[in-house]
Amino acid sequence: MAGGGRTPIDPLVILEDECLSLLVVHQGTELYRSLRDGVRPLLELAAWFPGGLNGATVADRVVGGCAARIFEYLHVGQVVGITGSLSAERILHAAAIPYSFRTTVTEIRSRDDTGPCPFEQLSIEHPDPLDLINAISVRLAELRFRR
Repeated sequence: MAGGGRTPIDPLVILEDECLSLLVVHQGTELYRSLRDGVRPLLELAAWFPGGLNGATVADRVVGGCAARIFEYLHVGQVVGITGSLSAERILHAAAIPYSFRTTVTEIRSRDDTGPCPFEQLSIEHPDPLDLINAISVRLAELRFRR
């Protein structure tokens, strides 16, 4: 390779090749990766990067309104995803965050496909990202208690 530079690698390719659920990179440096499904990685991002992720690229398997609100809160520079929802598109567009999804769906569905994802519902009920983060934490605690 000329000049000894690195070949840029698409974060979405890394996400898929390494079976990750979420990957954050900034100027070629990996800042965060997760194998965990669901919204827990989003809460980790908000907790681990309280100053935000200005200019970072986030690669996510599923980007719904919930994830989009948190990415907006963190001031990410770009979002790429395998699947994204129309609500995520609206939120990211309004926040002027560039995004691309391989597939866009009307809504993110619950894991058992009986209705909309409950965390997507939370993102509608709590449009303020800080309120949403708190509501997600409460919902996760409720779900743990039920088990």
